[in-house]
Amino acid sequence: MKVLLINAEAFHVKHKAAIPLGLLSIATYLEKNGHTAVILDRALENTPAVKTLDAFKPDLVGVAAPAFKCFADAVRVSQEVKRRGIPVVWGGAVTSLMPGIVLDSGAADFVVVGEGEITLLELIAALENNTPPGEVNGLAFRENGSTVFTCEREPADLAELPVIDFKFVDPRRYFVRNVACERMLHVYASKGCVCRCTYCYNPAYCGGLWRARPPAYYLEEIRCLVEQYGMDGVCFADDLLTPDSARLAAFCENIRASGLRFIWGGELRADCCTRENLQSMYDTGCRWLYFGIESGVPERQKLIGKCLNLDKAKQTLAWCREIGIVTSASFILNFPGLESDELRRTVAYMLSLGADLLIPSFYGPIPKSALYEQLVAQGLMRPPANYREWEKIKMMDLFGANYSAVPDRELRVVSAHFYLRNFFWKYEDGGQSRVYVKKAFGQVHEFLGRGGLRSLLLLARAAGEFAQVVFYATAFPAIRKRYGLK
Repeated sequence: MKVLLINAEAFHVKHKAAIPLGLLSIATYLEKNGHTAVILDRALENTPAVKTLDAFKPDLVGVAAPAFKCFADAVRVSQEVKRRGIPVVWGGAVTSLMPGIVLDSGAADFVVVGEGEITLLELIAALENNTPPGEVNGLAFRENGSTVFTCEREPADLAELPVIDFKFVDPRRYFVRNVACERMLHVYASKGCVCRCTYCYNPAYCGGLWRARPPAYYLEEIRCLVEQYGMDGVCFADDLLTPDSARLAAFCENIRASGLRFIWGGELRADCCTRENLQSMYDTGCRWLYFGIESGVPERQKLIGKCLNLDKAKQTLAWCREIGIVTSASFILNFPGLESDELRRTVAYMLSLGADLLIPSFYGPIPKSALYEQLVAQGLMRPPANYREWEKIKMMDLFGANYSAVPDRELRVVSAHFYLRNFFWKYEDGGQSRVYVKKAFGQVHEFLGRGGLRSLLLLARAAGEFAQVVFYATAFPAIRKRYGLK
């Protein structure tokens, strides 16, 4: 069967599109099982989807909508596909949490709930053999006007999934500048997360299960990307690189034993590693780490299920500074019910942490997360009725509904202060480099290179958002003073 896999566009402006690892894994898996796959990444391509559809003439189209902001594009593309009488299947973490909403849109015939490789292969077999799709585990579809959910699929042993073949895209088009490297790409070494954070998608999506890939798999992918495409940096895309010190030590030893030399970074809990771990990481090429801390208040840490040891986190970042690892620490400024005094305590902790980059973000509800269910139960939020309403929900870097008791303007000022601070941050390593300024110019160059009205609109939106950051970061000195921000 011929399968077209489409990565829907989010009309996003702050980061260059990441290489679509999920679709690459599915394409590789399908090809190894006798099918033909093509990837169309609309986050990168200006080519209309209809051209690829009419040239390739697929038998099935898979659409990845990895975020709410992708829904509009995913629906548009799916409608073009369905006009040609081709079945459409959606997948991804977000769609797995809301398959009924997706099916109600009429844009999809099927929704994969969970990982896509094995489920999609079995769905293809059912379509080819004209057998009932209800026999395929991990699938949702409409039947007689109702949404049908098949049996939940057990998470795959990651050794069953393939070493990714990158031939389906041009990896060089996804290169990103980062600390100590100019041509960084994403690779994944594990899936899932052991944490039970109430605001996150992971507890509902992976059930607290963390699974490691065989080291030989991701090391072979890295070898390919270095030798064939010139990659010089790896961002491990894992939600949690490793859950404990012992496995972190083994991870570093696997890199060392491979003989590969590359710059890398990833995401860790800030209280699960030792100084020896961090030194081993540096020795094998680690030059940056991302820590999701989210709150500087112990009581809030318990409420959100993060339960991070804040003193240990501060010690971890101090070790990183001593060793030479650049640190980013993220914080959510407006948890539901949070008041101004608590925000001041979090800001004070942020400023005392010594992180190189302090990344502010805004809370937004995620389907099936504990905090979302709590807001609905308390009558503070009406569940979105359709994909259009979910698409309007803002979070992370975009300010949306404010469920905290902190005034909107104060949240915007605090957030903008840190964003502007990060933008002009200098990385010092035998010199000084403004990494984020370079990234921004690289993004502008990419948009101009694409051409077309859509690229100009992206540039205009980026300029508008940056102007808004500058305005809030500079126009309200009394608010900055209230939160101890210079």
